[in-house]
This record gives sequence, structure tokens and C-alpha cells, in this order.
Amino acid sequence: MFARMLKWGVLAAGLLAASLTFAATEGKEYKRLAKPQPVAKPGKLEVVEFFWYGCPHCFAVEPYVETWAKKLPADVNFRRVHVMWPGRSDLEGHAKIFVALEQMGIGEKYAMPVFRAVQTDRIELRRADTLFDWVKKQGIDQAKFKAAYNGFSMGVSLAKLSQAAQDYKIEGVPTFIVNGKYVTSPSMVGTEDSRVFQVIDELLAKERGSKPAAKPAAPAKK
Repeated sequence: MFARMLKWGVLAAGLLAASLTFAATEGKEYKRLAKPQPVAKPGKLEVVEFFWYGCPHCFAVEPYVETWAKKLPADVNFRRVHVMWPGRSDLEGHAKIFVALEQMGIGEKYAMPVFRAVQTDRIELRRADTLFDWVKKQGIDQAKFKAAYNGFSMGVSLAKLSQAAQDYKIEGVPTFIVNGKYVTSPSMVGTEDSRVFQVIDELLAKERGSKPAAKPAAPAKK
């Protein structure tokens, strides 16, 4: 019994050491964008998650996203972008939900509830009557949601999502962009668990290290 416990203890220690020494490799766990993109908030590092409410892989990784995002340091700005691809009409209904919630300032709060409704409860939220009924049951201001969902600016917002997918060369979801320069995803890392966030954190550290050192303050004149 002791020998077996010792064996598993050594194995666990080895796995822990492997996770602590994991280092991302360019071209394998991540790649560089051919054309770097500007960040939304200059002066801050940025992580962008491209996703789709209808994607089961996005749903699988989302709990890890939420846990990781809650622990982000103050110098990192995290934002989600719902993917839009030309010719994919099945994406538009879900993208409109994302835009409406973002315009109301509650996109982060309702990310998981929308995912669960689509993926677990199998509610067809791309049908407006079903969606508005669901929105009311969630305690969301239905009138404000409808105004955003049916607003004149919706077409412009959807066009921006489509342009973003083109600018970042998004070919699949979930995909993460780090500081407008690097692309990584669970499929690149080879798993849908938290390891992709180790890669993201390594890239953020890499970007911090590449920042020019702050100039010392000029001495006060006597």
C-alpha cells in the first residue's frame, strides 16, 4: 500500500512540475498575427476572446474564461467578441443578442446564462418571440433589450463584428488574441481546459517584458 501511495505521489509531483515548467512554443501553442491590430484601451494589455453562443467548444471553455478573468491584474483589459463570418446566417441571431446585451452594459453578466440557454436548455434564442420571453424571465428590462435588438445601429454593429473576424483572421472559435499580436486557442494547445490560459498569461508576461522602461522622474529643482 505504501509503495502504491508513493508511486502516485511521485506521479502527481511530476505532473505538477510539468505544469509549472510548461512553456508555450511559437508555431505550436500560439502564432503571431501577420498584421498586428490596435488594442481597445491604449496603455493596457489586451486579451480578446472570439466566440459563438452556438459553439459547444466555446461553452466548454467558458467556465475557465470566467474564473481566469476574475483574477486579471489591473493592467489587462479583457473583452469578448461574438464571431461573424460571411455566409453564416446561423450566427447572426446569436450575434444580435451579444450586441444588445453589450449595448445595455450587461454582456459580461449574461454571457453564461445565454450559453446555458442555448447549449444546455436548447432554447432557440434566434427566434425573436422566444428570445424576448427568455429575456423577461431573466429579469432583463425587456423594453430596453428590444430597443437595442431592433435598433438602427444593429446593422452597423454586426458589420463591425464581421470586420473584426476578418482583421484578426479568425478561422475557428474559441480563439484568443493577446495584445493584438498573438493568436492561441484550446485546439492549438491541445486541450479545452485551463492550459490555454497558461499560454495567454505567458504571452502577457512576454508583452510586459517588451515594454520600454519608464523614464525616471526629473529631480525637483531646488
